Amino acid sequence: MIPVKKHLKDLGRIQNPVARAGYLRLDKNENIVGFDQAFMERVRREVTSDFLTTYPEVGPLYQRIARWIGCRPENIHVTAGSDAAIKSVFEVFIEPGDTVALLSPTYAMFHVYTQMFQAHLTEIRYKEGLFLSTEDVVKVLYEERPKLICIANPNSPTGTILPPGDLRNVIAVAGRQDTIVLLDEAYYLFYPESLIDLIYDHPNLIVTRTFSKAMGLASARLGFATAHADTIRYLRKVRPMYETNAFAVRFAELVLDNMHLVERNLEAIRNGKEHLEKELDGLGIPYFKSYANFILIDVGSFERSVELGNALFKQKILIKSGFKDDVLRNCIRVTIGDIEQIKFFMDKFKHAFHSLEENA
Repeated sequence: MIPVKKHLKDLGRIQNPVARAGYLRLDKNENIVGFDQAFMERVRREVTSDFLTTYPEVGPLYQRIARWIGCRPENIHVTAGSDAAIKSVFEVFIEPGDTVALLSPTYAMFHVYTQMFQAHLTEIRYKEGLFLSTEDVVKVLYEERPKLICIANPNSPTGTILPPGDLRNVIAVAGRQDTIVLLDEAYYLFYPESLIDLIYDHPNLIVTRTFSKAMGLASARLGFATAHADTIRYLRKVRPMYETNAFAVRFAELVLDNMHLVERNLEAIRNGKEHLEKELDGLGIPYFKSYANFILIDVGSFERSVELGNALFKQKILIKSGFKDDVLRNCIRVTIGDIEQIKFFMDKFKHAFHSLEENA
């Protein structure tokens, strides 16, 4: 076999699931409410022969994103999903042996890129009850002086946040330590607080977002980074020939031109979350407050979480279960849909949960 880089031999990657069609997809935090028929007809009309045979033109999308987030196009780097934006940060700034600080648990690709680029990992662990001390974050900045700290806010898979005031303090301290803060706002709009306005005063801040969650374009693979213009110039140096594909570009433009559809979906998801929380309260089943479009439900044990995942799979419902992290071992994670989708889930969940209790 042709030799590979030594540090990649032990890099573990999870295979993406297949054959999810026909299931209620509550496992990957997609926007499962979807778009109406009129919008989908508009999307289909965009796909002409010229559209297929022409390389993507991203200029108009940069303009639309700039208007949406209130910055200039030179502060934006469009990428194939926000994970590509995150990778570009590692490509530009991380040398072998640099220290990268991560919350734990957090978005898996942070760990993948830390190992891929041969960085030293420092973890800031959540405590029981999904408690994370901002003081612990600041302590790591002072003591470890990492080159980069990655903070997803809201965080996945926990659904927790660091309040804006605490984050501002972290960014300021990081700046004094010459630490880059990569703030991942993948769940923006589910949680409407953003710190994008700080990019002008804090050159060490890079904010990433995705169109996969609230914007409903998971299949398009589109995201972006926003930062000080000097930082963006370096991130653009490592981009491929074209930032992304023409489908992603045009569909994102259409969504940004029709934000009322996104707002309608957000309202449906808020109602679905309220209904799910009310049902769980009525059953006396504990769950964690979430600022994203999913909820962690404490089902009592790791074994029960796996059994529930298997039972619901047989009912054509996909959830996330079997977490290895100590603070999540007893949990299943459920993506939030509209009320009808949540009612369907709860009907199957209650039956499976009570069956496991009776057989315990």
